[in-house]
Formats: sequence, structure tokens, C-alpha cells
Amino acid sequence: MQPRWNRLLLLLLTLTSLSKHPLKAEEGEVSPTVPLDLTVEILRVGPGGTETLATDQARVFLGKGALLARDVTLTGKSSLKQPLTEKLRLRAELRPVGVTQAGLTLGLKSKVQVLALGGSGQIPRGDISRSLSLEIAPGASELVTIYESPSLDTKVALHVKWSLAEEQEVPGPDSTPVELVARVYEVGESGETLLADNRLAAVVGHPASTTVDRLVPLPGDEPKRVRQDRLELTLTPRTLSGRTLSLSLEVSGEIVTLTADGDLSHPLAHRGNYLLSSGVPAGAEVEVRSDSGKKEGWIVVRFRIEIAAAF
Repeated sequence: MQPRWNRLLLLLLTLTSLSKHPLKAEEGEVSPTVPLDLTVEILRVGPGGTETLATDQARVFLGKGALLARDVTLTGKSSLKQPLTEKLRLRAELRPVGVTQAGLTLGLKSKVQVLALGGSGQIPRGDISRSLSLEIAPGASELVTIYESPSLDTKVALHVKWSLAEEQEVPGPDSTPVELVARVYEVGESGETLLADNRLAAVVGHPASTTVDRLVPLPGDEPKRVRQDRLELTLTPRTLSGRTLSLSLEVSGEIVTLTADGDLSHPLAHRGNYLLSSGVPAGAEVEVRSDSGKKEGWIVVRFRIEIAAAF
């Protein structure tokens, strides 16, 4: 029997947004960035019973894929009681497509190559391939045959199980260091102006914060009228899987018009969740409007927040 934990190579294919809660109440669907845990057992099924040849596990995101790569050897006797050996190379791509309350939709493509035969028989000229879609209910599993040996009267099957990562016991926070970049731009009619360029050090599972605070003189007859922009950015690396980082961004603050007659405050808030590849930025825009352009000296303020990570 092979060791239980072995490699599943993660093929990172897409970027999307992250939701804190696994199920959307209005759709009953899981967010594309909630990680799933896949367990795949490679089974030998023959006259002598069922044997586990190897077990692989991986944590993946919806819309992404995991590649299983294994070489296995089948041994037995032919119908004439002669010893036979088959050496196989297995490849299987598993791609979680979607999760609802009914279960997981999983795309599976497998390819088996016969590398060598010991005993009678001929090596097949081509690979043995399968492509299918599986529907696996929560807490259930699926058994898929990917190869049949007529000489040994033996099958090779994949036993696939899954669960949401949140359903497992949560380990301690990952100590993987992550370098974060948070840039804040003001978006105006003439283009963008960089207001802040912050570099933050964080580890997976722990937040990192930075603030932006500035005073902007306002036009008009009132000499003491000023606008104060305050923003606090909190970035929390949540899960690092392969070369993809799930990260939450929270922005809070306010735009305050300071006048001789009193202060007028306009709160701002944004919350977003993102999947980031190392060095590839993502971002969001935050907009705040005044109650009266004539009274406050401004109508709308737009900020563009750009975040990136290196890991």
C-alpha cells in the first residue's frame, strides 16, 4: 500500500471572488472560492477482493482542477494459472464544477497507459480514456472504473469522496508569510491620482491593516471648508492552496466635510473576497456622495483600491 498523503498537482486556471459563507441563501450554491477537500482512492478489484493501491488527497477551489498521476502494478495469474504482471500509468483530472445542497458536480477525465506486460498478451496500442460527469451527494462517494484487465480479470477503480473544507477540523493558522500591497487611488475626471502605496507583511490566517488620512481644501467662499478623507484597509489572507491565495478585503471609514457651521460625515464601507495569483493585482471601487454639492463643495468621491500579494 502506498503512503496515504501524496501529491495531487493543482492546476490553477481561473480567478473569481470569495464569499465568507459557503452557501448562498438565495441560490443554495457554494462560492467558487470556498475550498473543497477531495480524497481519491485507487482500488484494485479482482477475484481475490478489493485492495487499496494508493490514496491521494487535495484541497482545491471550484472551477479549478487537480491532476492525479500514479504508476501502479497489477499481479495475478491467467486462466491457465500462469503468473502475469501489468504495469500501468494512471492520469486523472478532477475538476469540481459546482456545489449545491444536492451535492458536488465533478468532471472526471482519466487516461490509462499500459507500460509493460509480464507474461502472455499484447500491450494495447492506445491509451484507455474515459470522460464523465459525476454527481456526488454530501457525505456520499462514487466508484468509477477506469481500467479493466481481461487477462487478470481485474479492474482498477477510483473511489472519490469530497467535503467542504469548513466541515473538517480546522488546523492552526498557517505560518506561511505573505507580502501584501495595498494601493489607493482617487478617480477623477482627468484620471487617477495615487494617494497611498502600502506594503504589508502578513501570514495566512492573520489580518494586516493600513490607513489613509488626508485633508483636501474645498473651493467656495468659506475659507475654512475642508474635506477629510479617512480610510482603513484590512487584508486577511484566508487560505493558500497551490499558487492561489484567497484573501478578504474590508474597507471602512468616512468622508467628512469640515465647515464653520459643523461637520458633515458620510460613512463608507466595502467588503470583498478575492482569489489572487502571486503578483497579479485585483481591486474594487468605493464611491461616496455628498448631501449637497453647493453646501459641501463636492458631489462625489471615488476611490479605487488595488491589492496584490507575493507568496
